[in-house]
Amino acid sequence: MKKTGVVLGLLFCFISAAFDVYVAFLTQAISTLLVIFYCFVSSGVLFLAYTLLKDKASLLFRIKRDMPLVVLANVSVLFNWGGLFYALRYLEPAVVGVASVACGPALTLVISAFDKEGGRAGRIETVISYLVLLSVGIMLYNSFVGDSGISSNSQEQRVLGIVSVVVCALGTVLYTIVSKRLFSRAWAVHEILATRNILMIVLCVVLILNSGASFGVSSSLVVPMLILVVVGHLLPVYLIQKTIFHLSAIHVSLVLLTLPVFTLALQYLDSRVEFSAPSMVAIIIIVLLLGVLALYKVNEARRVRND
Repeated sequence: MKKTGVVLGLLFCFISAAFDVYVAFLTQAISTLLVIFYCFVSSGVLFLAYTLLKDKASLLFRIKRDMPLVVLANVSVLFNWGGLFYALRYLEPAVVGVASVACGPALTLVISAFDKEGGRAGRIETVISYLVLLSVGIMLYNSFVGDSGISSNSQEQRVLGIVSVVVCALGTVLYTIVSKRLFSRAWAVHEILATRNILMIVLCVVLILNSGASFGVSSSLVVPMLILVVVGHLLPVYLIQKTIFHLSAIHVSLVLLTLPVFTLALQYLDSRVEFSAPSMVAIIIIVLLLGVLALYKVNEARRVRND
């Protein structure tokens, strides 16, 4: 179970890294709200149709019974994905990748303290989580002063990007915890995916109509949008949901720390991104911390077997 969760999580991280770089490039040419709208309408309609065809009565029963959790899942998705898209528009993709998931372990520990049904992390995991959080703070400060792979944005845009990535990190942790609660109440993966996008879609429609923008996409951007929606969004949302099913909240957050490694390797395909020493240093620190954690887990497992 845990090995399956780790493999699915790593696959999710690789695809998501490519997605982050692609979104950062695409949102320079098309409205961020429009990209978010089409991604979430497509996944929402697909999983809702499948769920209704499979067992409509079961879905309605679960929604009525667990309405507070469904609402919280929608809010978490709004924070997570909404923050991610806007952060990618204004910050270096590797910075977004680091900050959005590296905050996860520490935030998970804080939130899990109020979650009586959640597991408890060990001392080594706790120390590593807070060390990673410290490295994220240093990286975000470097982005604020313009010492990153993308330095052409204004200071106001950097602040918006930093706020967005912090909101994204909070949403990621909240969504992981809420999903585990839903799984414990017999929700299937497709049922969660069918109900979690409603708030995001409604808000996008309201904001797009209010701005006077069109829902249309130019013919030259139809194929890029299709690639983004199908490969970059539909597949990853399923993979991360299965990862959450197989792993505990703290372990999901730790597996997601590999996302910045893939993002750093792929981001230079975007000509806007220059080499960034601070980003490289942050990735190295995170990888070293994860290496320490892996060795600790191996030794712990050996001790258990020997006992």
